[in-house]
Amino acid sequence: MTKTETGRFIRINQSPRAARIMGGYALIAMHGWFFAKLGLPSADGSAEVIVGLAALTGMITSILFFLGTYGVMANAPDAMLDERELADRNRAYFSAFKYIVGMGILGGVIPEFLAKAIGFELSVGVLKNYIFLIFTTALVLPGFFLAWSAREDT
Repeated sequence: MTKTETGRFIRINQSPRAARIMGGYALIAMHGWFFAKLGLPSADGSAEVIVGLAALTGMITSILFFLGTYGVMANAPDAMLDERELADRNRAYFSAFKYIVGMGILGGVIPEFLAKAIGFELSVGVLKNYIFLIFTTALVLPGFFLAWSAREDT
């Protein structure tokens, strides 16, 4: 006798509203961290702590969102989703893909343009931070788009 079991996922149940808030905070904190760190003088201690806390809380929130209802739905196997959920997920991934490609182009073209036009080159540390920003954005964005397209259950 064989026993088949569906795969189990660790999931944090979220309402669409809670997922929107959590995903929005993760995206704002990580983007805010990058742009604040970009303009910070390296010797400023108190501002570094605040910017570091934004990065830390943004990354933790990104991970928690990824384990939440919409993060799991965005990464669930096709067999676990019905046709409507599959169409919503594909639409969310395509929207996230366009945003991430835009970020990639922006991160590749703008620094190259600045280097050629005015001789200003971004450091390797800034580009590493930008790649980290792209990673955390890609982690959250598909589920975030799913949460925004979900209807509130009343």
